[in-house]
Amino acid sequence: MGLIENRIQNCAECEFMGKYDYGKKIYYCDHEDRTDDMGKLSVNELPKRSPEWCPLRKN
Repeated sequence: MGLIENRIQNCAECEFMGKYDYGKKIYYCDHEDRTDDMGKLSVNELPKRSPEWCPLRKN
């Protein structure tokens, strides 16, 4: 797997990843083409890989 593909599959380096903090850090995807309505990625820490519904993910 190439370096570019790793970056696309890593939410931490994605320009569409956002977070807000309400006592816990909530990470979300703000990409307009996501199929998940909420775009929630995780709580307190990012997942190691992008979710199945990520519009930038290459399977």
